[in-house]
Amino acid sequence: MKITILECKRVISRIILLGFLAFVLIVSVYDSRRNLDRYNVRDAQGIAVTWKDNLSSAKSASRELCLDKECMESLREDANRYGYLNGDNITELIFVNYERKTLEELSGDEMERFLLIRAETIGENLAADTQKGYTDEEIANFMDKAESLSVLSMEYAEGWKALAEKMGSFVLLIVIILSALVLSLFGRDPAVQMEELVRSARYGKRQLDMARITAAYLTVTVLYVCSMAIYFVVVMLPFGFDGADQPIQSNVRTFYSLYNITYFQQFLLNLLRGYVALIFTASLVLAVTILLKNMLAGASVIAIFLVTLVIFNQIYLYPVNHWLTNYMPVRMTDFRQFYTENELYRIGGLSIACMNWSIVVSLILSAFFLAAGLIALHLNRKKGLSG
Repeated sequence: MKITILECKRVISRIILLGFLAFVLIVSVYDSRRNLDRYNVRDAQGIAVTWKDNLSSAKSASRELCLDKECMESLREDANRYGYLNGDNITELIFVNYERKTLEELSGDEMERFLLIRAETIGENLAADTQKGYTDEEIANFMDKAESLSVLSMEYAEGWKALAEKMGSFVLLIVIILSALVLSLFGRDPAVQMEELVRSARYGKRQLDMARITAAYLTVTVLYVCSMAIYFVVVMLPFGFDGADQPIQSNVRTFYSLYNITYFQQFLLNLLRGYVALIFTASLVLAVTILLKNMLAGASVIAIFLVTLVIFNQIYLYPVNHWLTNYMPVRMTDFRQFYTENELYRIGGLSIACMNWSIVVSLILSAFFLAAGLIALHLNRKKGLSG
């Protein structure tokens, strides 16, 4: 354990730790300010309603609010019935659900069938998505999920919506930074070669190698948890933590999602996916630096790899995404697509959601990279080439 702690300190010195935490805090505050600025209501003279007043009004006006016929009729009679923010959220969902119709254009029957129309639209989208080749049974299962949403609660949950929207970009940034810290463990640096020889002589090369691998995973795990805790508190605190139990379909970005879960459950899933992406990237970095034995060369390979993934993520190529990038860190941290694209994998006669299968495959690949690194270390020790 002592050597593991020593290796952890080599990866993350006190200065680096403080710098990392300061960076996380700055980015978190920046994202929080950007989120809050969207809730300032402006007029010709400047800010007419501050974000604090806007959010406070929305919170009090949304108690026990559900998007149904009664809600829409009340809003049509009085546009300020539920406050500016709630009215805007409801209007967005109506616009999306009724094919760009406004509230004034809706008939009583259309209002009554709000969630049925949503389910019908989902069915039409599934039938039109020929690339994914859904079977009749798969479509039936999807429709059961779509129709199981019988009530759409619209209570206050603005903080959770903001968190879900920005969290993916933040997690990817943290994954890249933490993975970069791991580069120094096996990438040879002339400045630390003497220290490496001393530790090898004292503890044994095999024990030193295992301590470094343990230190890599331990360090990135602790820093990931700390960074996400800071980000969560800083982003959520101005909004308050209300709305954790609200359905993610109350957010226009996930309105058509077939995952009938709450915002808190969504946050936990995103947190898990981010951690899996981190483990994948850290494992890849370890394998590359062990094989190349050079920090600069390893960093170049990882950089090219990540840039390639970013390019693929900007260009929708279903076969590439389906068989490759869905398991990689860039797509793994693009959280929203896992809730809305309804992608399936057919494994052993079973239809498995991409949300679940991508995690399994990503962890398998992580184990493969780790195994490759361990084998390379063993062969190097056996041949007397390491150290």
